[in-house]
Amino acid sequence: MKTGISILLLMLMPLAWAQKLQPVSLVVDDVPVAQVLQTLADLEQQNLVIAPDVTGTLSLRLVNVPWKQALQTVLNSAGLVLRQEGTVMHVHSQAWQTARLAKQEAEVIRQQQNLPLVGQSITLQYADAEELAKAGAKLLSPRGTMTVDKRMNRLLLRDDKANLQALSRWVADMDLPVGQVELAAHIVTINEKSLRELGVKWSLAEATQTPGAGKITTLSSDLSVGSATTRVGFNIGRINGRLLELELSALEQKQQLDIIASPRLLASHLQPASIKQGSEIPYQVSSGESGATSVEFKEAVLGMEVTPTIMQQGRIRLKLRISQDMPGQVLQQADGEVLTIDKQEIETQVEVKSGETLALGGIFSQKNKSARDSIPLLGDIPWVGQLFRHDGKDNERRELVVFITPRLVPGA
Repeated sequence: MKTGISILLLMLMPLAWAQKLQPVSLVVDDVPVAQVLQTLADLEQQNLVIAPDVTGTLSLRLVNVPWKQALQTVLNSAGLVLRQEGTVMHVHSQAWQTARLAKQEAEVIRQQQNLPLVGQSITLQYADAEELAKAGAKLLSPRGTMTVDKRMNRLLLRDDKANLQALSRWVADMDLPVGQVELAAHIVTINEKSLRELGVKWSLAEATQTPGAGKITTLSSDLSVGSATTRVGFNIGRINGRLLELELSALEQKQQLDIIASPRLLASHLQPASIKQGSEIPYQVSSGESGATSVEFKEAVLGMEVTPTIMQQGRIRLKLRISQDMPGQVLQQADGEVLTIDKQEIETQVEVKSGETLALGGIFSQKNKSARDSIPLLGDIPWVGQLFRHDGKDNERRELVVFITPRLVPGA
């Protein structure tokens, strides 16, 4: 062992006479870690205290390594930690460091348990107290409690003063008004010519097959992406909606479109809002081998569900689901007639500006018209009357189009 120490000192002494912080060359073989640390401290005239739990030997070879790096290399190799107190360096084992941190944490917990508890009541203006309590329960100390007063929409808190102040600041940050969006919709059936007159230009191409009666088709496209493409036969477009209501009323008077519904919704940020219009159709349901039957009802309605997401710079992202369920064919069965329900549905997600009108279409229907032009009295004469009248039929193909205009509510 003496031979190893002598070699170490012979290699380090010339460096000790040189200027400080010069590179260190170190070669040791099975030398106690404490002696290596003491030798490094002597080179830089550093104050060093080595704990009794520092044990073991070390073998290494370092050539032209900075002093601080050499010291840290020895510490890492032996699994030791360095703690600086002023000008004194303390070296301990990793186990000592772990025990020290655990002791400090236990002391902090003990001190917190001795702190007096303080009560506070916070009445919420916008947020729901019950929902906020679920998230805020994690911020309480082990002794803290949080009670919800539903009647007054307030939180009853009890915790130590420091933790209570932090929890109060968090509640204030969370108790903010939720943005709201007013949604004005017009659901119409319109012919292609009138649709062009309104200025609707579809941004997505139609699919090769048009959805038929009784089929459910879903569209999931994000128009905020310029390269978005459609997977089904629904179209999406935008128009200037400032005079939309007047234009629709004028076309309705000319019998160029039929306004099915004009619902208005007020929806909050990330909260779904829906509206339905229609009827429920009764049908008989058999109840097992006994042959007894009961009457149940099935919806045949026109419905719209919208979930808005308020974004930056006055933009709104809409998650839309529009369905039109209508009575279909009557099927003859042994126990009576059964009425089918024809389903047509649009489901999509788009992004628009506040006040911009979105048009969704792609559901088509056929409308048959019959008309008779005749000369009064003469046209009603049997056999001869057909010379004085004209009977005509007109088949018109119309499209179900939904116009939606979202607007941010001021102050939201």
